[in-house]
Amino acid sequence: MLTLGDMCAEPDFSLRIVDGSPPAADRVVDAVRVLPGTSWERDPLADVGDELVVIRPFADGLADRQSGNGKSKAREAAERLLRELARQRAAALVVAVDRHGAAAVPAAIRVSAARLSLPLLTTTKSLQQWSELAPRVREYRRRHAEWQAEQLAALLNRLPDRLDDADAAVMQRVADWLAAALEGEVLVSDPQRGVLAASPATAPGTFAPLLVGRSVEPPGAVTPNTRFVPLAGAGSGAVLAVTASRPFDDAGTDLTRHAAKVLGLIDQAGRRHHQVADSERQLRLSAFQLLMIGEEAAAQRVMAPLAPGLLDMESLRVYVIDCADEDREITARLAERAVADHALMVRCPAFNHLIILDPARDGAPGNTYDPSGLPLTSPSETAEELRRIVTSLSSHRMGGSRVCQLGEVADAYEEARNALAQASRLPDRVALGEDRMHLVDVLPPKTARRWAGTLLHPLLTLPMSRRDQLLRTLDLGLEVRHKAAGRLLGVHRNTVTHRMNTCFDLLGLDRDRVLNQIAVSTALKIVMAHGHDDLSADPEADFAAMVSVPEVRAWAESFLRPLKDDPRDLPRTLRAWLENDTHVESTATALGISPVTVRAHLRTAAPLIQRELTLDLDGDTLPDDDDHVLSGVRPLAFALHATTGRPLLPSRPVHG
Repeated sequence: MLTLGDMCAEPDFSLRIVDGSPPAADRVVDAVRVLPGTSWERDPLADVGDELVVIRPFADGLADRQSGNGKSKAREAAERLLRELARQRAAALVVAVDRHGAAAVPAAIRVSAARLSLPLLTTTKSLQQWSELAPRVREYRRRHAEWQAEQLAALLNRLPDRLDDADAAVMQRVADWLAAALEGEVLVSDPQRGVLAASPATAPGTFAPLLVGRSVEPPGAVTPNTRFVPLAGAGSGAVLAVTASRPFDDAGTDLTRHAAKVLGLIDQAGRRHHQVADSERQLRLSAFQLLMIGEEAAAQRVMAPLAPGLLDMESLRVYVIDCADEDREITARLAERAVADHALMVRCPAFNHLIILDPARDGAPGNTYDPSGLPLTSPSETAEELRRIVTSLSSHRMGGSRVCQLGEVADAYEEARNALAQASRLPDRVALGEDRMHLVDVLPPKTARRWAGTLLHPLLTLPMSRRDQLLRTLDLGLEVRHKAAGRLLGVHRNTVTHRMNTCFDLLGLDRDRVLNQIAVSTALKIVMAHGHDDLSADPEADFAAMVSVPEVRAWAESFLRPLKDDPRDLPRTLRAWLENDTHVESTATALGISPVTVRAHLRTAAPLIQRELTLDLDGDTLPDDDDHVLSGVRPLAFALHATTGRPLLPSRPVHG
């Protein structure tokens, strides 16, 4: 559609709106009617609706120069003409003048036009020239219609084949299209979600009052060049704000309205997609939390509607990707593409981690080792894809577990998470728990079963449902802070604390003693790996026999060997640190050295033994998100005890 604004922008027409005339830029012009000479003073008008009527007033003279009777007739003729134009809703009256300006238009015409709200323009083109321009107006209208059709086609081309595929990128493409079509700036924003799309990048600055004031039309912001349109059917407070390079005409208004409708549908689809995606994420997290407490059948039922058969596996590996301080969603999208429907991925509720459960395709649970100590199994293609993602992101690292049974997800998760400490020191920042043997791997199974069964006897004899609940909570609660354990298990942190206190009360052990925690944690690992015996005649003898076998001694010496390369007596500091419940100040006093020296020894030892050593457990000085509690000190304590007899580890329940 051709409008007065379009025609005023064309130099060939030499048109200007007279000051004081009603707003007219968006008036549609269907045709041009030239009224020659004085015909308009005497001849009746035909249909002039939406036409631009061009006249030369008062027979080339001003009414003020005529006689009194002539003036009166001229004014009456002008009044009749303008009333008829207003009645038929002509687009505007154009007065041919020698120069632009209100003074060049007879006062009678100006007054009547203002009273009748009829747009009034001037042109310096003659009536003869306008007669020649009239056909060009039709051509201009045709080109304008083609342009509008092209713009609508361009809008359609920016839409996805399926509305379900609409996302933020599609919304941005529509914003870019509208900004280009109107040669202006476009902003799509929402009071709760902020900027949804902007084109160009400076648009948020242009519409700052909208973003700050959170109103659909900020006070004083509405001009002929601006539009503020709520997104059609979005069901939210989203608004399309547009400022164009020239006043809006019907075409620009239509394009803006079409864009708002399309953007509203995109926003609706996007929010619906996010709601579905959030629900699916919650289902996956629920399944993971059920696996963490050993409820495999329940987890399989939860996942069946979403991914049938995904958890119908005998064995799996767990991978944990640490996203550091980066936006986890960016990595999650990459990982989701890599995982596809072949593995279960969840966003860790406790840390900025991604957790992936990958069905094992390399044999039965557990690993066997060749003579060099390397595992005989290998990661899947999914794991290799995850490795490539991690190596491409410099701040990320990944830990992986060995192959385990579906009911051992909690252990596998801890193993994968603990491997992160080693991963941060490797070139590709990826480490598998199988890369080195663990304490439980080298303990004599029968002896270990008897000792662990005796130590945990008060818990193991509870009814099955209560027993399993407490054991799972105890195991995870000894590995991470209670707040994190609660999130991983789907319970409140106070529930975790209560269960932990219950367990240690039943065991007759002081929960505040680190060595007690280490003994209980190790016993739990043994029970989960080898089961337990109900009776044991001499738990102390079992413990001594368990830690004195050659395999344990060899493992311990291998674990501690890197510490020998340091000239300082690091094992001595580590023993004292464990015996003093990992309190730095107490350790320093016991050794007669400064706390600074103790911390320096700990920081040196940690990378050598490839473990995180939790520092400064003096009260509650650690943040809630500290992700290592016993994972580093448990193997250290047993390695030191197996080689030096210290620190002394509790072999049977005693009250601390």
